[in-house]
Order: sequence, then structure tokens, then C-alpha cells
Amino acid sequence: MSRFLCRLLPTQGKGKIDLNFLYSLWFFFLGAAIGSFLNVVIYRMPRELSIIKPRSFCPNCKKPIQWFENIPIASFIFLGGRCSQCKTSISIHYPAVEVITGFLVVYLFLKHGLNVDFLFYLLFFCSLIVISGIDYIFQIVPDIISIPGIVLGILFQIIKGNFVSGIVGMLFGGGLILLIRIIGGRVYKKEVMGLGDVFLTAMIGAFVGFPLVIPAIFIGALVGASLGIVYLISTRQSRESPIPFGPFLSIGGIVVVVLEQQIVQFFVLFQIYL
Repeated sequence: MSRFLCRLLPTQGKGKIDLNFLYSLWFFFLGAAIGSFLNVVIYRMPRELSIIKPRSFCPNCKKPIQWFENIPIASFIFLGGRCSQCKTSISIHYPAVEVITGFLVVYLFLKHGLNVDFLFYLLFFCSLIVISGIDYIFQIVPDIISIPGIVLGILFQIIKGNFVSGIVGMLFGGGLILLIRIIGGRVYKKEVMGLGDVFLTAMIGAFVGFPLVIPAIFIGALVGASLGIVYLISTRQSRESPIPFGPFLSIGGIVVVVLEQQIVQFFVLFQIYL
């Protein structure tokens, strides 16, 4: 049996199984399981339902989901993307959240190992995923996640010895979006940015610090503008149709964490050329 496994799994020579691969596989499934829980939060929190009880159920027929139908990613595939009871299609966002969370957890493990950075960035990523899911579906950024997230971000910066960076990042991120909200409201005579976006950007700024909050906002705005145009054209909706900005800000926050070294190097080169 061991010889068979060695043939299937990557090795490091002399038949030894690559432990990093096994660890990564385990952390991917752990992340997928966390993503499954995040799906529960995304569905229940805006509806003011308990995230603990009752056990998972089909949103359409309300029938309880059996444990073997609730295995992250695998159950979606085996069920053919449909409820076993009412045969209603299961939204693709459920396995998508599980896969994304799985890969992010693997990244955090490979980058940081099991330390304080792993824990805080995991909380940060999970918060952004939940906020993105709720904002995409309900167009609401839940302050109950982003405001405590600001506190966690500042605490993280204190532990890292970057308190000032966290405070400046929080004030810059939240202040910039608040300024856009105020000016845009006066110019267009309507709300252009929700107050929830202000708290969300402040949370991102607290976690990533200054100046990384700047590219986080820029990336979020760039992705939001690009996909927003594609969405309006493909669905033939008017420019007045509201587009949730929370998912795009979240993408910016995740990208600057993953590409932090490259972004810092860019800032250094930019200063050299100036």
C-alpha cells in the first residue's frame, strides 16, 4: 500500500513522500471546511438566523442536508450541483467560496507557517470573504464584521510593532472613501458609496497598514470598474444600476497581502526613480 501511495504522491527522492504536499493538501481541505462554514454565515447572518442551529438545510425546500451531502466541494460534484430532495440547482458560489478559502489557507500556511500572522490573516481573509458574499447578494456591508475587524487589524499591527502604520492605514482608507462618499453625494445628489464601504476600507487599512492600503484601494477600484462595465454591458442594465463595491475592495485587500513583497519592491523602485 505504501508503494502505491508513493507512486501517486510527489516525492523528494528515494521514495520519500513530499511532506509539504501532504501538509498543503490537508490545509486545503481545512480551508474548504472553513469556507463551508463561511457559506453558512453568508446565508444566515443577513437573514438574522443562528449560524449554529439548525444544521445545514436546502434554501429552497428547507430539507436538512445529510452529513455525506455536506462534504466541501466533493458533495457539490457528486450531487451534480442539485439538491438531492427538490433537485433545485445549488448556486456555484458555495463551492467557489470553499475552493477560494482552501487555496488562501494553503498560501498562508506555506508563507507563514502556524504563527500569529497565519491566525490574523486567516481572520482577515475570512472576514473579507463573508463581507463580499453578503454585499454581492444583499448589497449590504455588515458593520458587525468590519468594525470589530478594524480593532483586530490594529491589534495585529501592535503585535507586529507597526501601530502607526495601522492607524494611518485605517484613517487613510476609511477617510478617502468617506470623502468620496461626501463629494459624490453632493455632485450626483445620491449615495455613491455606502457607509459600510467606509468601515470596510478602514478595516483593510488597519490590517495592511500604510502605504499598502493605497494599492489595495487602487486594485479594488480598477477591478470594480472593469468588471462593472462588463456586467452592465452583458446584462444590458443602465448605469444607474447599483453595483456592490465590497467584493472589489476585498479583492484589493487580499491581493496586497499575497503580493506584498512585489508591491513593496515597486514602491522602492518608484522612490529611486523619483
